Amino acid sequence: MSRSSDDPVDPHVGLAMDQEITSLLSAIEQEKIPDRLTKLAIELQNALVERRRRDVKN
Repeated sequence: MSRSSDDPVDPHVGLAMDQEITSLLSAIEQEKIPDRLTKLAIELQNALVERRRRDVKN
């Protein structure tokens, strides 16, 4: 189900989610972890950035 442009959106919810994602990704980057997990975390980060860019354009 997609959100229409006239649905009310609380900007604090989006900001809190962004801060949580940023915090989690920072914690992942600080951990000493196997290369495969690092690669997956980078792919996740890139996917989240791309989704955020698409959301901003819409």
